[in-house]
Amino acid sequence: MKAAGTKGEASFRLFDLKESGILFALIALWLVCAVFNPVFRDVGIYLSILRESAFVGTAAIGMTFCIISGDFDLSIASLLALLSIVTIELMGKVGLAGGILITIALGTVAGLFNGLLVAVVRIPAFIATLAMYFIYRALAFIVSDGNPVQFQVSWFIAIGNGNFLGLPLPFLIFAALALVATLALRKTVFGRHVLAIGNSKKASEVAGIGIVAVKIAIFGVVGAFTAGSAILLSSRLWSANPGMKYGFEFDVIAAVVLGGTSLSGGKGSVFNTLVAAIFFASLNTAMNMFHVDSYAQRVVIGIVLLFAFSMNGLRSAIEAAVRSAKAARSAKAKKISEGA
Repeated sequence: MKAAGTKGEASFRLFDLKESGILFALIALWLVCAVFNPVFRDVGIYLSILRESAFVGTAAIGMTFCIISGDFDLSIASLLALLSIVTIELMGKVGLAGGILITIALGTVAGLFNGLLVAVVRIPAFIATLAMYFIYRALAFIVSDGNPVQFQVSWFIAIGNGNFLGLPLPFLIFAALALVATLALRKTVFGRHVLAIGNSKKASEVAGIGIVAVKIAIFGVVGAFTAGSAILLSSRLWSANPGMKYGFEFDVIAAVVLGGTSLSGGKGSVFNTLVAAIFFASLNTAMNMFHVDSYAQRVVIGIVLLFAFSMNGLRSAIEAAVRSAKAARSAKAKKISEGA
């Protein structure tokens, strides 16, 4: 277990060049866009990208915890729609602080319920969260009677559309949450337990880690960050509807995996998740600026998803090839030494 903990702390460095390929990919994308499109030479476009990255990115922070532990949550798109509607309905009744607190509390409770299904009832995460995907989406339609809801008050709209010190407020909130999450993974017992469970459930159990409690808490974290994303998005749009954000869960999971978090668990970086969210927002903006057909955009996103989900296999294959080459060189050198 000690070795696992050491490995985990190394993988959670805020910035590690060896693990930050997505950062170089983002810089390369920006450079190519700036060369071929003058719009990308204006700082305003990058501020817009940072703003848009916050909506997927905030939910992706919670999903990073979940995937590091070896699970994932497919229900978050429907939960986002439900919580966005709840946010709009609450803000006019209980005010800003009350609306935020209640929405986050409801998101956390929903996540904890998902965790109970997975950790206590022992339903596989894929089945449990897929079932909750349909339930949360149905609840969104029931709560709103199938109609969009709106709340157009300046103090609420400012959360998703405002700026602070020249930077988009949603991105600043996203970055602050990412920093807190990084510290939680690096410096807290809970973070070490998340990593340990992702590395080996059996070893974690032997070490006395309460796997059930930690897994339930992890899904609670996913729900809380999904609630944060719902608040930001509903403020940005000053509206919500029960059919919003189909496919959101795939954007979130792809951002986490593209950021280097292993689908097999035990390894991940919130910082790289943040960068990957910016990358996705940049890619979408670039395709719009270059007038890429909407259907072709889906093809590109599909290719990126395939690349993201195949990264772990590619990385493992490359590492295995490198180890094999080193072993062959070592054996050859030993043979030459013995012959001499």
